[in-house]
Amino acid sequence: FEFASAFGLPVVRVLAAEGEDAGTPLEEALEATDDARLVNSGQFDGMNADEGGRAITAGLAERGGGRATVQYRLYDWCISRQRYWGPPIPIIYCEACGPVPVPEEDLPVLLPPLADFRPDDSGVSPLARDAAWYHVPCPACGRPARRETDVSDTFLDSAWYYLRYPSTEFDDRPFDPARTRRWLPVASYIGGNEHAVLHLLYSRFLAMVLQELGHLHFEEPFARFRAHGLIVKDGAKMSKSRGNVVIPDEYIAQWGADTFRMYLMFLGPFEEGGDFRDAGISGPRRFLDRVWDYVGQAAGGPAGPGASAAPAEPIVAREALVKYHQTVKKVTGDLESLNYNTAIAAMMELLNTLREHEAVSLGVAEGLVVMLAPFAPHFAEECWERLGHATSVMDAAWPGWDEQFLVQDRVEVVVQVNGKTRSRVTVPAGADEEAVGRAALADEATRRFLDGKTVRKRIYVPGRLINLVVG
Repeated sequence: FEFASAFGLPVVRVLAAEGEDAGTPLEEALEATDDARLVNSGQFDGMNADEGGRAITAGLAERGGGRATVQYRLYDWCISRQRYWGPPIPIIYCEACGPVPVPEEDLPVLLPPLADFRPDDSGVSPLARDAAWYHVPCPACGRPARRETDVSDTFLDSAWYYLRYPSTEFDDRPFDPARTRRWLPVASYIGGNEHAVLHLLYSRFLAMVLQELGHLHFEEPFARFRAHGLIVKDGAKMSKSRGNVVIPDEYIAQWGADTFRMYLMFLGPFEEGGDFRDAGISGPRRFLDRVWDYVGQAAGGPAGPGASAAPAEPIVAREALVKYHQTVKKVTGDLESLNYNTAIAAMMELLNTLREHEAVSLGVAEGLVVMLAPFAPHFAEECWERLGHATSVMDAAWPGWDEQFLVQDRVEVVVQVNGKTRSRVTVPAGADEEAVGRAALADEATRRFLDGKTVRKRIYVPGRLINLVVG
């Protein structure tokens, strides 16, 4: 329609919207929507676009002129690109011999070092501007010839790079069969959604071909794919046009790499992403500051078991120990399932419990620092050294948990008076409403708000809250 409009070509209307007829001039291209109907279409006039399309197709099929079909199209794989970066395609063009492959002993063809590899207005490839690299003798006849100046597209390169990674020291083969059988296929692949429709698709094609040729023992290169979510800012996808791109260097300079890293992992579920807000980064920083203070207290406190053992110093309240072992189990599982945000939240809750019960323990501190290491590696190294270790925290054993501490024998219940929180009481786990009510009435802080008043009603949420309605 744009082409016809630009050159004044007649356009026959075959679709009309409500209020238009066959002779109404087209102001813009009309889409085949549900309310569009056929015009200038003979016996099919008046039908809506979808119905008319099927009728026309059926009529053609009856006369042997065509049939309806569903076609799934995979776009052609672009192998060659007219640019500098990328592996040169190993072909030499000779006027006498035609295209000649570069001899195997001269592979790989290396890019020449260019002072300026940017495209210019001449239309000449940056590689063609390097005469010493571009003009070579023909490998077949020795006459003057020229190299191919296109390079392979990155999708071709990335379609097999996972095969090369374990075998980078071998110069006589692309990948070593024994090394490949030991390390591949890849157990888990993480990337953006664009990987799923382009890079991973071509990787699978290449793996299947190599498997059929007997070079690989698998045809699926990646056993599991997890697509990460999208981080947005101000409710929109980050882009230069919107001016909402976050430059990490600025935040790292102000907050530190580990704080910035933890904030990104804490934004939301890994596969969903989250909304980046400047105000939110202070939360992870406060948490790390509190961990630093706790580590300092633990470093000067009584000795406790290392991170590989279950900490059990008698100075630690049972509530704190229970919270510690529950946290170890949760963080361990969350790391495996990539639930980083809930793992960080669990460590924050643990630290709050430790501070509340004044549970200072070297063993607990060691376990917390080891769990923190995957999220804040630099910070964890400093904490580990502060705890008296000469080796890296990355060499420490992952903490374990004791099943006996996973079940709480006592729980803390919030006490409200007329809907306002006034105190907290600790009661045996599973305590009924009567027992919790007696504990609340015996609590000194609660009694101050009951003086001279009668409890008319109790609202109890088992194990969590009791509300005393008084009048």
